[in-house]
Amino acid sequence: MTTRPTAKDNAKRFASVIQALHACQTACEHCATESGKNGHAETMARCMRLCTDCAEYCAMTRRFLERNSEFAELLLEDCAEICHQCAEECDHHGQGHCSACATACRACIDACLKVAGVEAATAEPTVF
Repeated sequence: MTTRPTAKDNAKRFASVIQALHACQTACEHCATESGKNGHAETMARCMRLCTDCAEYCAMTRRFLERNSEFAELLLEDCAEICHQCAEECDHHGQGHCSACATACRACIDACLKVAGVEAATAEPTVF
């Protein structure tokens, strides 16, 4: 039987990724909200959807890590992929909130992949 690290053991290990997940969630929520303002909802629809999905996935991943779920690490690479897609979409738009969102997404990608043990944390995730 394999012994899992305790929540206290993982608190240090996961601290930076939890912080990155929260920052990404916040940036994505803000971007989704701002993208729908000033009559831009139609042209920014994909951006709004991806930001909403990314924010929700980051929040879920963070909660799994915080409660020391045995499945937490399974979510990290998927979260990095969703963040990658969101950052790519935000890069297509000139708004400041999109730029801030893309930056937060990329920091989250690096943090997730580092904790997941993916060797090249700066490499782009695999697109399926």
